[in-house]
Amino acid sequence: MGAGTVGIGVVGLEHLHVFELVHELRAAGARVVAHTDGGTFAEEFAGWLPESRPTDRDGVLSDPDVELVVLAGVPADRAGDAVAALRSGRSVLADKPGVTTADQLADVQAAVAASGRRWWVLFSERFGVPAVRAAVDLARSGSIGRVVAVCGSAPHRAAFTSRPEWFADPGRAGRLLVDLASHQVDQFLAVTGAGDVRVVHAASGNVAAPELPEVHDVAEVVLEGGGARGFHRVDFLEADGFPAWGDVRLVVTGTAGRLEVRTPILDGVAGTPELWLTDSASHRRVDVPDRVTWAAELLADLTDDGERLMPRDHPVAVSRTVLEAADRAVAWSP
Repeated sequence: MGAGTVGIGVVGLEHLHVFELVHELRAAGARVVAHTDGGTFAEEFAGWLPESRPTDRDGVLSDPDVELVVLAGVPADRAGDAVAALRSGRSVLADKPGVTTADQLADVQAAVAASGRRWWVLFSERFGVPAVRAAVDLARSGSIGRVVAVCGSAPHRAAFTSRPEWFADPGRAGRLLVDLASHQVDQFLAVTGAGDVRVVHAASGNVAAPELPEVHDVAEVVLEGGGARGFHRVDFLEADGFPAWGDVRLVVTGTAGRLEVRTPILDGVAGTPELWLTDSASHRRVDVPDRVTWAAELLADLTDDGERLMPRDHPVAVSRTVLEAADRAVAWSP
């Protein structure tokens, strides 16, 4: 089946990311065939794409026109949905996190091995931001020498009262290090090319949301691999005065320079994330093409089983690392 004729089925409409995932896949030439008819954003999705057939999960997975299943349900449900889709002969694109427990990861790996189909997890802070992808490419090219340190921070606005009920249940939402920090672990692995990553330290806690004692709103993880160390913090502490949902930053330090991704703020308005390069010649902004290419890469990989988007074991490596970090995390405020 050619990339332009790939049929998509959507299972789970619980996270706004579903609209981003489906929009990019449609822009790359795929078509939406069916979707599950329940969930927080079911009504909005049906209004957006009335040509998509509403049904239940079995209806999506049995549709002969569905080749790729997109998952954006409650995080704890995504692994079970992925296993069902893989066993039905479909490949899977899951919103992050793809799994929330080690047992779920093992189940997904077994289903991938048995089916021969693909399991992708979309880490949008890299794949949806051209400046981050360009930073990864430059770092891997040797433009700043040997990478020795990667620093990532990802403050998000909490907005707890506007989030779905499941968000306040870490058993359903996934722990903070499993959810948000999957972006930073993805970036560390991509920048360093590390095949074996060690969790040096992790901490997590609730410092500003006493009304939601089970929810952690700040966490950190220190990684080591590929000859580099990674220092990463994620939180739900972004102040309301910042003119965007958060202020994600990436700094990659090498033996011959530094790469920085940051969002410019002009007259109180957040712009498009920019990439800055510092080396022996100068400190300068790098021109980055304003295009997102992950969907076209994924559809091409789906057609010929390639690895344009990511190595097939990359989502497993990210998931394994964040699960270990969450399991080992000490209290942020002992």
